[in-house]
Amino acid sequence: MSNKTCETIFTTTYSFVTSMAENNPTVSDKVIQALEGVNLTQYEIALYLTLIKHGPLNARDLSDKSSVPYSRIYNILSLLLEKGYITRDDTQRPSSYLANPPDEALMLARKKLIDDFSTHSKVIVEELNDIYLKNIDAPFQIQVLVYRGKDAVFKKAIALINSATQSIMVAANNLVDLKENGIIDVLKEKRLKGITDIKILVEQGDSHKDLLKDLAKIGQVRVRDQIFGTGVAVDSVDAIIILKAQVFALTSYFGMKSDYKGFGAIAQQYFNYLYNSATEYKLE
Repeated sequence: MSNKTCETIFTTTYSFVTSMAENNPTVSDKVIQALEGVNLTQYEIALYLTLIKHGPLNARDLSDKSSVPYSRIYNILSLLLEKGYITRDDTQRPSSYLANPPDEALMLARKKLIDDFSTHSKVIVEELNDIYLKNIDAPFQIQVLVYRGKDAVFKKAIALINSATQSIMVAANNLVDLKENGIIDVLKEKRLKGITDIKILVEQGDSHKDLLKDLAKIGQVRVRDQIFGTGVAVDSVDAIIILKAQVFALTSYFGMKSDYKGFGAIAQQYFNYLYNSATEYKLE
């Protein structure tokens, strides 16, 4: 690509961004950058912000007010419709378009992104995994971090839960450990902050029904006959496994964690296996 071509593209992009900011004077650069961060193009941002500012508009008026070329308008509108950012009203002629509320739009966009990722990843893994494994026969090293002591391991578990943005999974064979070390409290906080995908697996026969009831108000609780230790997995990418053992008549706690992203994914797969074969706990 020539320097002249690069300069033309830069000038065009700069002019469009400047025009977009002028057409939306109440919108900060921070918001525009955030919209770019959730994978909206500049044209998509311009249309969405114009509808936010002006309310329902037909395609022609939307093109005029947003500076988006009319020749591109319907293609971009169809993308925004598919992603969930806008709605079309066909009761009028010509049809008008209106912005969905930002919180609703982002939830719809996020769901579509997750659904698309799940569909595409299945195709990719099914075809490429076997090819990869046939050509990789040497083991590779990963770093496993080991933490010692009750305070240290549960502090790491709480930090992990606090980092969650999508999902939290907890398996525990001792509910008192969860209560005394702050796990139940931090789960309550994350629920209040909007994390609804919380799954909790506990050991059958735990006599602390008051704690079970607390957990059932936080997330989906299931029980099974035996659980080995305590585990926390978040967002399918990170996890910690906590074990305790009697060493010379003293109870010692050990926590295992890894920066290797596959560690969290494997932990989630194992948790799901245990969770899906467990019995649902219902409040009495």
